[in-house]
Amino acid sequence: MTKALLLIWAILIVHPARAETAPSVDQFVEIALGQEYAAERTHLRRWLLPIRIEIHQETLLPGPVIKLIDELLALLTSATGHAIDRVSTDGNVQLYFVTSRDAQRRWREVAVGEFPADALCAAQIETSRTGEITNAVVLIPSDRASQQGRLLSCIVEELTQITGLANDSDLVFPSIFNDRSTNQMVTPMDWLMLRALYDQSLQPGMVEADVRPVVQQILSQLVTMGELERAKSRIKKSELFELLNVN
Repeated sequence: MTKALLLIWAILIVHPARAETAPSVDQFVEIALGQEYAAERTHLRRWLLPIRIEIHQETLLPGPVIKLIDELLALLTSATGHAIDRVSTDGNVQLYFVTSRDAQRRWREVAVGEFPADALCAAQIETSRTGEITNAVVLIPSDRASQQGRLLSCIVEELTQITGLANDSDLVFPSIFNDRSTNQMVTPMDWLMLRALYDQSLQPGMVEADVRPVVQQILSQLVTMGELERAKSRIKKSELFELLNVN
Protein backbone atom coordinates (compact mmCIF):
# COMPACT_ATOMS: atom_id res chain seq x y z
CA MET A 1 0.00 0.00 0.00
CA THR A 2 1.31 3.45 -0.89
CA LYS A 3 1.47 5.71 2.15
CA ALA A 4 2.06 9.43 2.56
CA LEU A 5 3.34 11.32 5.58
CA LEU A 6 2.54 14.90 6.51
CA LEU A 7 4.30 16.89 9.22
CA ILE A 8 2.37 19.45 11.24
CA TRP A 9 3.82 21.72 13.91
CA ALA A 10 3.05 24.76 15.99
CA ILE A 11 5.06 27.88 16.76
CA LEU A 12 4.11 30.97 18.75
CA ILE A 13 3.24 34.19 16.85
CA VAL A 14 0.85 36.87 18.06
CA HIS A 15 -1.91 38.42 15.94
CA PRO A 16 -4.85 40.60 17.05
CA ALA A 17 -8.28 39.04 17.57
CA ARG A 18 -11.09 39.36 15.01
CA ALA A 19 -14.81 38.63 14.89
CA GLU A 20 -15.96 35.06 14.33
CA THR A 21 -17.27 34.22 10.86
CA ALA A 22 -18.10 31.17 8.77
CA PRO A 23 -15.29 29.89 6.54
CA SER A 24 -15.28 30.41 2.79
CA VAL A 25 -14.64 27.66 0.25
CA ASP A 26 -11.16 29.11 -0.36
CA GLN A 27 -10.38 28.94 3.35
CA PHE A 28 -11.56 25.35 3.64
CA VAL A 29 -9.52 24.30 0.60
CA GLU A 30 -6.45 26.07 1.98
CA ILE A 31 -6.60 24.18 5.28
CA ALA A 32 -7.92 20.80 4.10
CA LEU A 33 -5.95 20.47 0.84
CA GLY A 34 -3.05 22.87 1.32
CA GLN A 35 0.50 21.76 2.08
CA GLU A 36 2.89 23.77 4.23
CA TYR A 37 5.95 23.04 2.11
CA ALA A 38 4.47 22.70 -1.36
CA ALA A 39 2.50 25.10 -3.52
CA GLU A 40 0.25 22.48 -5.09
CA ARG A 41 -2.87 21.13 -3.42
CA THR A 42 -3.12 17.56 -2.26
CA HIS A 43 -6.28 15.44 -2.14
CA LEU A 44 -8.78 15.42 0.71
CA ARG A 45 -7.55 13.56 3.81
CA ARG A 46 -9.68 12.28 6.67
CA TRP A 47 -10.27 9.26 8.89
CA LEU A 48 -12.76 6.52 8.08
CA LEU A 49 -12.10 4.33 11.12
CA PRO A 50 -12.73 5.65 14.66
CA ILE A 51 -9.88 7.79 15.99
CA ARG A 52 -8.28 6.24 19.09
CA ILE A 53 -5.88 8.45 21.06
CA GLU A 54 -3.28 6.59 23.13
CA ILE A 55 -1.28 8.72 25.59
CA HIS A 56 2.38 8.10 26.44
CA GLN A 57 3.31 10.23 29.44
CA GLU A 58 7.11 10.29 29.68
CA THR A 59 7.35 13.37 31.88
CA LEU A 60 5.29 14.99 34.64
CA LEU A 61 2.19 16.87 33.49
CA PRO A 62 -0.07 19.45 35.15
CA GLY A 63 -3.29 18.06 36.62
CA PRO A 64 -5.73 19.50 34.04
CA VAL A 65 -4.07 17.89 30.99
CA ILE A 66 -6.00 14.62 30.85
CA LYS A 67 -9.26 16.41 31.64
CA LEU A 68 -8.57 18.86 28.82
CA ILE A 69 -7.88 16.04 26.37
CA ASP A 70 -11.14 14.30 27.25
CA GLU A 71 -13.09 17.57 26.93
CA LEU A 72 -11.43 18.34 23.59
CA LEU A 73 -12.19 14.88 22.20
CA ALA A 74 -15.83 15.31 23.17
CA LEU A 75 -15.89 18.67 21.39
CA LEU A 76 -14.23 17.27 18.26
CA THR A 77 -16.66 14.36 18.24
CA SER A 78 -19.57 16.83 18.36
CA ALA A 79 -18.08 18.92 15.56
CA THR A 80 -17.22 16.06 13.21
CA GLY A 81 -19.84 13.45 14.07
CA HIS A 82 -16.93 10.99 13.96
CA ALA A 83 -15.94 8.68 16.83
CA ILE A 84 -12.91 10.07 18.67
CA ASP A 85 -11.91 8.51 22.00
CA ARG A 86 -9.01 8.10 24.39
CA VAL A 87 -7.81 4.51 24.78
CA SER A 88 -5.19 2.75 26.90
CA THR A 89 -3.96 0.38 24.16
CA ASP A 90 -4.17 -0.19 20.41
CA GLY A 91 -4.40 3.50 19.53
CA ASN A 92 -4.06 4.74 15.97
CA VAL A 93 -2.95 8.15 17.28
CA GLN A 94 0.08 8.03 19.55
CA LEU A 95 0.31 11.14 21.76
CA TYR A 96 3.69 11.58 23.46
CA PHE A 97 4.52 13.99 26.25
CA VAL A 98 8.30 14.23 26.58
CA THR A 99 10.99 16.62 27.77
CA SER A 100 12.57 18.98 25.27
CA ARG A 101 15.86 17.17 25.84
CA ASP A 102 14.32 13.91 24.60
CA ALA A 103 12.13 15.35 21.84
CA GLN A 104 14.46 14.80 18.88
CA ARG A 105 15.44 11.28 19.91
CA ARG A 106 11.83 10.23 20.57
CA TRP A 107 10.60 11.77 17.31
CA ARG A 108 13.13 9.78 15.32
CA GLU A 109 11.86 6.61 17.01
CA VAL A 110 8.15 7.16 16.38
CA ALA A 111 7.96 9.42 13.30
CA VAL A 112 9.80 10.16 10.06
CA GLY A 113 12.34 12.96 9.68
CA GLU A 114 13.52 15.48 12.26
CA PHE A 115 11.58 17.24 14.99
CA PRO A 116 11.41 20.91 13.85
CA ALA A 117 13.87 23.00 15.87
CA ASP A 118 11.48 25.96 16.22
CA ALA A 119 8.42 23.88 17.11
CA LEU A 120 6.58 23.92 20.41
CA CYS A 121 4.89 20.68 19.35
CA ALA A 122 4.51 18.61 16.21
CA ALA A 123 2.35 15.95 14.59
CA GLN A 124 2.62 13.66 11.63
CA ILE A 125 -0.25 11.91 9.86
CA GLU A 126 -0.01 8.82 7.67
CA THR A 127 -2.44 8.37 4.81
CA SER A 128 -3.24 5.64 2.33
CA ARG A 129 -3.03 6.21 -1.42
CA THR A 130 -6.74 7.07 -1.38
CA GLY A 131 -6.40 9.80 1.26
CA GLU A 132 -7.68 7.87 4.26
CA ILE A 133 -5.75 8.82 7.40
CA THR A 134 -4.67 5.58 9.03
CA ASN A 135 -2.26 6.64 11.79
CA ALA A 136 -0.88 9.74 13.46
CA VAL A 137 1.82 10.73 15.92
CA VAL A 138 1.73 13.82 18.14
CA LEU A 139 4.78 14.80 20.19
CA ILE A 140 4.75 17.60 22.74
CA PRO A 141 7.88 18.65 24.69
CA SER A 142 5.80 19.65 27.70
CA ASP A 143 8.49 21.65 29.48
CA ARG A 144 9.15 23.86 26.45
CA ALA A 145 5.45 24.36 25.73
CA SER A 146 4.73 25.11 29.41
CA GLN A 147 7.48 27.73 29.56
CA GLN A 148 5.73 29.59 26.74
CA GLY A 149 2.30 29.14 28.34
CA ARG A 150 1.19 26.97 25.41
CA LEU A 151 1.02 23.39 26.69
CA LEU A 152 -2.76 23.12 26.69
CA SER A 153 -3.19 25.05 23.43
CA CYS A 154 -0.58 22.79 21.76
CA ILE A 155 -2.76 19.83 22.67
CA VAL A 156 -5.85 21.51 21.22
CA GLU A 157 -4.13 22.50 17.98
CA GLU A 158 -2.34 19.23 17.21
CA LEU A 159 -5.23 16.91 18.10
CA THR A 160 -7.57 19.04 15.98
CA GLN A 161 -5.22 19.10 13.00
CA ILE A 162 -4.71 15.33 12.90
CA THR A 163 -8.42 14.97 12.06
CA GLY A 164 -7.46 16.04 8.53
CA LEU A 165 -7.37 19.85 8.58
CA ALA A 166 -3.61 19.71 8.57
CA ASN A 167 -2.44 22.98 7.01
CA ASP A 168 -1.78 26.35 8.66
CA SER A 169 -2.54 29.60 6.90
CA ASP A 170 -2.87 33.34 7.50
CA LEU A 171 -5.95 33.21 5.25
CA VAL A 172 -8.09 31.74 8.07
CA PHE A 173 -8.86 33.95 11.05
CA PRO A 174 -9.89 33.61 13.83
CA SER A 175 -8.71 30.01 13.84
CA ILE A 176 -6.34 27.63 15.56
CA PHE A 177 -5.12 26.81 12.03
CA ASN A 178 -3.45 30.23 11.90
CA ASP A 179 -0.08 30.43 13.66
CA ARG A 180 -0.47 34.20 13.98
CA SER A 181 -3.76 33.89 15.83
CA THR A 182 -4.02 34.34 19.58
CA ASN A 183 -6.76 31.71 19.62
CA GLN A 184 -5.96 28.72 21.84
CA MET A 185 -9.45 27.33 21.47
CA VAL A 186 -11.36 25.73 18.60
CA THR A 187 -13.34 28.57 17.01
CA PRO A 188 -16.74 28.51 15.29
CA MET A 189 -14.90 28.82 11.96
CA ASP A 190 -12.85 25.74 12.86
CA TRP A 191 -16.03 23.92 13.91
CA LEU A 192 -17.68 24.51 10.54
CA MET A 193 -14.59 23.31 8.68
CA LEU A 194 -14.53 20.15 10.81
CA ARG A 195 -18.24 19.63 10.21
CA ALA A 196 -17.75 20.06 6.46
CA LEU A 197 -14.71 17.76 6.32
CA TYR A 198 -16.70 14.87 7.80
CA ASP A 199 -19.85 15.47 5.78
CA GLN A 200 -20.69 12.29 3.88
CA SER A 201 -20.84 14.27 0.62
CA LEU A 202 -17.04 14.43 0.79
CA GLN A 203 -14.76 11.41 0.57
CA PRO A 204 -11.02 10.92 1.11
CA GLY A 205 -9.04 11.25 -2.10
CA MET A 206 -11.25 13.91 -3.71
CA VAL A 207 -9.25 16.57 -5.57
CA GLU A 208 -9.79 20.31 -5.39
CA ALA A 209 -11.96 20.56 -8.52
CA ASP A 210 -14.37 18.03 -7.03
CA VAL A 211 -14.19 19.37 -3.48
CA ARG A 212 -15.02 23.01 -4.22
CA PRO A 213 -18.66 22.73 -5.43
CA VAL A 214 -19.50 20.17 -2.75
CA VAL A 215 -18.01 22.28 0.05
CA GLN A 216 -19.80 25.36 -1.26
CA GLN A 217 -23.10 23.55 -0.85
CA ILE A 218 -22.19 22.09 2.56
CA LEU A 219 -21.08 25.43 4.02
CA SER A 220 -24.13 27.21 2.62
CA GLN A 221 -26.42 24.63 4.20
CA LEU A 222 -24.60 24.79 7.54
CA VAL A 223 -24.94 28.57 7.73
CA THR A 224 -28.60 28.46 6.66
CA MET A 225 -29.33 25.85 9.33
CA GLY A 226 -27.76 28.03 12.04
CA GLU A 227 -24.72 25.82 12.60
CA LEU A 228 -22.45 28.82 13.23
CA GLU A 229 -24.57 29.95 16.17
CA ARG A 230 -24.82 26.39 17.49
CA ALA A 231 -21.05 26.09 17.25
CA LYS A 232 -20.59 29.29 19.27
CA SER A 233 -22.97 28.01 21.93
CA ARG A 234 -21.40 24.54 22.17
CA ILE A 235 -17.86 25.91 22.33
CA LYS A 236 -18.76 28.43 25.05
CA LYS A 237 -20.29 25.66 27.16
CA SER A 238 -17.12 23.60 26.94
CA GLU A 239 -14.89 23.34 30.00
CA LEU A 240 -11.99 24.03 27.65
CA PHE A 241 -12.59 27.74 28.21
CA GLU A 242 -11.90 27.40 31.92
CA LEU A 243 -8.99 25.00 31.39
CA LEU A 244 -7.37 27.23 28.78
CA ASN A 245 -8.15 30.46 30.66
CA VAL A 246 -9.87 31.83 27.56
CA ASN A 247 -12.45 34.57 28.00
